[in-house]
Formats: sequence, C-alpha cells, structure tokens
Amino acid sequence: MAVDTTKNAVPFEMAQIPGPEMAKAYNTKVIGAILKKAKRPLLVVGAELFEDPVMFDKAIEIGKMGVPIAATAHTIKGFIERGYTENVHMIGLHPLTSYLRFKDWQGLDGEGHYDVVIFMGIFYKFASAMFSTLKNFNRDIKRVSIDRYYHVNADMTFGNLAFNPDQYHEAVDEVIAAMAK
Repeated sequence: MAVDTTKNAVPFEMAQIPGPEMAKAYNTKVIGAILKKAKRPLLVVGAELFEDPVMFDKAIEIGKMGVPIAATAHTIKGFIERGYTENVHMIGLHPLTSYLRFKDWQGLDGEGHYDVVIFMGIFYKFASAMFSTLKNFNRDIKRVSIDRYYHVNADMTFGNLAFNPDQYHEAVDEVIAAMAK
C-alpha cells in the first residue's frame, strides 16, 4: 500500500507564509516519474541525514541512478563513511543556491544548468529559504522536496511526515522505485 504523501499539506511552521503561490503535495509515483524524466536533476542533501542515517543509503540509491548529489554542510562525511563518492560534490547550501539562481551556471560537473533540484535532509528553515530564493529568482528550475516536511515554496513536496519516520522512509522508497521503472 502506498503512503499518502498528499495529506497534511500545511506549512510545517505556522509562521511560514508563502504568498499567493503554495506548493502542491504530490504522491510518490508522480514525484518519481518527474525525477526520472528530468534531464539534469540534482539531489541536494543536508545535515539532517545524520539524525536519520538510513537516509544516506536512500540518497546513495538515487545517486547510483545517475543523479548527482550536492552534499551540503558536513554530509560528505556520511558518504565517505559508506564508501560512496562517485558523483557526490561537497558545496555549501547558500553558495549552491546562489549559483542555481543563474541560468548560465554550468553545474557542479560543468555539464550545464540543472532542470530539477531535489532537497532532502536539510534543516527546515534553511530549505525554506533556499526554496524561496529559487521560487523568486529562477522559475525555470523545478523545485522538489522529498523531505519529511511540507515545503510551501517548493513546486512539488510531500505533506508533513515529520512525526512518522516509517511512513517517510516508505515514501522515499516509493519515489526511488518509481524512478527505477
């Protein structure tokens, strides 16, 4: 049975007021299909992965599908400890977001701009600010959250799964399975 990631689609923090445009919560199959179809996706991971280490393995699964990983904060350590550094790039979240604003930025690998940015495991307040920046300064990049929180400034997000880690893990597994089809 699939996790219903469309429920509880309200800002995780009460004061999060997005303006007239709010993210839509999608089911895992739709998000997986969008990510599979992306020409130049980028998975951006943050330090919350250390609070839920199984998520490193899920990020690695996505990386093995050819999706480059931007390891922000000190998350590169988690990938090194697991022996996976193939397409993992260490970069600060704020500089990365600044680079993503510009359509002529050639990406972490020099191959061109990303069309989809996927956030996972980034502290809520940081991710919210980064999504807001991209929402207001680069409308050409699709903003996807496969995080445990509903992110109002993303294009696509899960509803809040913050208080149910098992459902969250299952939802990410479903996204990965949909990407693999």
